[in-house]
Amino acid sequence: MRRPGAGWWRFALPALTALGALAVVLAGAGPVPQAVAAVAPGVLAVGAVAAGLPRRPRSHRPPWVLHGLGLACVTAGHVLFHVALRQGGAWSGSAADVLFVLGNALVLTALARLSWRRFDSGALLDTAIAATGAAVAIGALVVRPALAQTGLSGTGAVLVVVYPLFDLLLLGLALHWLLSGRSARVPSVLAAAAYACLLAGDVLSGAVVLLGPELGGPWQLLPFSWCLSLLAAAALTSTRLAPAVPDETTTGWPLWRWLLVGGAACLAPAVLLGQGLAGLPVDWAVVGTGSLVLSALTLARVRQLVRRVEEQARQLAEVARTDALTGLPNRRTWDACLQRALAGGGPVAVALLDLDHFKRLNDTAGHAAGDRVLRSAAGAWRDLLPPAAMIARYGGEEFAVLLTGAAVPDALDLVEDLRRATPAPQTASAGVARWDGAESAAELVARADAALYAAKRGGRDRVAAR
Repeated sequence: MRRPGAGWWRFALPALTALGALAVVLAGAGPVPQAVAAVAPGVLAVGAVAAGLPRRPRSHRPPWVLHGLGLACVTAGHVLFHVALRQGGAWSGSAADVLFVLGNALVLTALARLSWRRFDSGALLDTAIAATGAAVAIGALVVRPALAQTGLSGTGAVLVVVYPLFDLLLLGLALHWLLSGRSARVPSVLAAAAYACLLAGDVLSGAVVLLGPELGGPWQLLPFSWCLSLLAAAALTSTRLAPAVPDETTTGWPLWRWLLVGGAACLAPAVLLGQGLAGLPVDWAVVGTGSLVLSALTLARVRQLVRRVEEQARQLAEVARTDALTGLPNRRTWDACLQRALAGGGPVAVALLDLDHFKRLNDTAGHAAGDRVLRSAAGAWRDLLPPAAMIARYGGEEFAVLLTGAAVPDALDLVEDLRRATPAPQTASAGVARWDGAESAAELVARADAALYAAKRGGRDRVAAR
């Protein structure tokens, strides 16, 4: 059933995006429109979070409350920032920065709670690869050059580093939320896109600092407006916060995930190549360290995927060897074990056990009752077998026992014990045959089968030998 309000984002996203773009256009009209353009998207985002809260279960509300408080702090910071600008104040180290940092910290906490509702180590490694690649590119191409060119120090230098770091952490947590889902859930997609826009906005602002303030303008506000619009739309989506963790070995990777992780892993060498081709100084410390970290993360991810595939292969092999109902080895495993036993040349005996009148039980009591009898008989027989013996489900209500080595001389007595251990009121008949050292596996089993039918003709609930 469709949840009330689950599709609001489809209408809210284009409307909020258009409002953000309109605000950016109006920002060039003067200081007041510019202030409105900076503050209005934040107010709308906070309002969207508040509007979405009543539709969420109580246990799901705390992260979104933190998200809303964080956005409110950021919005208030924008207000103080524009007040300081109109009064000719400095941009760094102001009360606005305190609100920005507090707001980012609150949003980080909210995203951490969203992201870690269902922890996924694979998604965490993918996220770390993506974030590390982005960190190398931003650090080498924006942060380090900005610090060197502008000569910032103290609080200003710290903020130049802190804001991109916050952006990377926000984007990383949003990506972890997205990557740990069974599919691309709408809230996590919108959140990841929002913080990608935020990171792009800070990178563009850094580029303007490097290339010249004259290149800036109202357009710089567009990524931030889109960020808040996307977050507002995310707040109006479904109440589901964290989908179930997928099994990558069965669901596979969609193309977008390959592009995300693979592209991020290539960012460090791409930065190195770009700096070399452009004749720029190579930032070997950032690029080299990032390359080492990316290599380690990629190797860890490959090792994890290989171990998951190996574990799945082991489980599939176990399924192929085992009867699903009784947990005993199946006919294929029995055939292989019998062939190996005969190839070894040692003493071998086989027995076939058949539950008496089992078809009548199925017809009168039902198949569920028949399954219970099969499981209980299989368990009782398995518990009586010595280490040098195995029992398998041969087919239907028929079971096969393979005895080797010291168990062969006592084969008749052992099979008789199995017959007596059949859970009452069910009875069983059995046929036993000892290998003559020359006959094939099929001939040996055929003799045991003939002995079984002799036991049935003799009145059932007995053991016969051939």
